[in-house]
Amino acid sequence: MEYTANQVTLKNGKTCVIRRGEEKDAQTLLDYWEATARETRNLAREPEEYGLTPEEVRELIREKNGLDEALNLLAFVDGRCVGSGAFNPADDGSRTRHRCSVGIVLYREFWGLGIGTALLGEVLACARKAGYEQAELNVASTNAAAIGLYEKLGFETVGTIPRAMKYRDGSYADFLLMVKSLL
Repeated sequence: MEYTANQVTLKNGKTCVIRRGEEKDAQTLLDYWEATARETRNLAREPEEYGLTPEEVRELIREKNGLDEALNLLAFVDGRCVGSGAFNPADDGSRTRHRCSVGIVLYREFWGLGIGTALLGEVLACARKAGYEQAELNVASTNAAAIGLYEKLGFETVGTIPRAMKYRDGSYADFLLMVKSLL
């Protein structure tokens, strides 16, 4: 899907550039995925579980950038990738093509600056433009900040998946299923 880069002024006065991921971002994305997985228990993967090479990430970026029904966006502050957001088809059946899955991830140090609101707002606007009628996501029930953001942007909790994630220490976290109409 085509996307024109956008700039947003953050709560701290800095500028955040939101743009589509490019092949040149492959190593940056790998490092970012692993780092964000290390700093929070809210993500479904451990840092070492990504297991992709930069070339494999470049291929993923090429594939996504060639699709009209998916989009990956990156957020940059002072030239540093600080967040990512995306939408993808929720399913591939003809009866479910109106639904997309969305998600965002930010480095912890950039929480609360307005990046999440701007990034998810862009993702949702593009998903609507792509023809989706409903956006869906899973969020760890312990992630109060993310849940607050999603509710602020119109998502509603419609269910729970108990023990959706099991941590190495043997504890669990539930997923909340959240949905937003794009009509």
